[in-house]
Amino acid sequence: MSSMLKSLSIMMIASSLVFAGGESDVIDYVKKKLSRNPQVKINSATVEEKLPIPGIKGWSAYVIGLDINLTRGKETRRIHFEDILFVSKNLITSELVDRKTGRDVRSMIQPKLPKDIYDPSHLLYGSPDAPHKLILFSDPLCPFCRMYVPELLKAVKENPERMALYYYHLPLQAIHPASATLVRVMEVAQKDGKNEIIDKMYRIDIDPHIEDEEKILEIVAEKTGYRLSPKQIHQPWIDKKLGKDRITARKLLVTGTPTIFVDGKKDITREKYKKFIEKK
Repeated sequence: MSSMLKSLSIMMIASSLVFAGGESDVIDYVKKKLSRNPQVKINSATVEEKLPIPGIKGWSAYVIGLDINLTRGKETRRIHFEDILFVSKNLITSELVDRKTGRDVRSMIQPKLPKDIYDPSHLLYGSPDAPHKLILFSDPLCPFCRMYVPELLKAVKENPERMALYYYHLPLQAIHPASATLVRVMEVAQKDGKNEIIDKMYRIDIDPHIEDEEKILEIVAEKTGYRLSPKQIHQPWIDKKLGKDRITARKLLVTGTPTIFVDGKKDITREKYKKFIEKK
């Protein structure tokens, strides 16, 4: 999530409990809070989904979809984003924590998966007919991803009839700008049938703060032998696919990496795929 969206997040504007009655009260509350910001013009605010919260009675999670115009200086941008509010019979809050586990309840919420989530163009490894389908949102320069993803890729490659891995890019550019270029390299490599380059992106030795695209491409060429030009990684189809990945992450409220879904359910443990590894 960009800093701009963070500043608009319902999580930021709804910092305390308030009384609520139904969906209309939730929307009225959101509009009232946002309207206090003179830089914001609300085009629409809707309840996208109302979801139960596993193990927590009396509360529901409302996925709120917002379409706004944000003006900063002379620039006005139209932005659409989703966020969550927790609602009981009489209360609304943006934060809810499980007292027993200390876990932020947001991590337990999962909107419905898009119908096209298992798009063949996102299939990285495994058979589309495999009984277990994995969806991964990742950034090759995320330290946690670099520890986790190589093992996951290896497991799927060695068990292609058991698992299929659908890969979605979520480069955290504010933290490590170089990932924005690397994911474009990964897209071209996948289309070229060079998936081994994708694996190498999780091991490449590169300063994550580099922003010079040509310098990044030169490092990739030196480290992997795979040489691409800026023109090759800025084709319209790449822009379109990366844009779809961002939208999909947004709709599923994925803001961190790695995030994995196993057989349609978010796996907070990130370990469930190991059950599908064939024992030798």
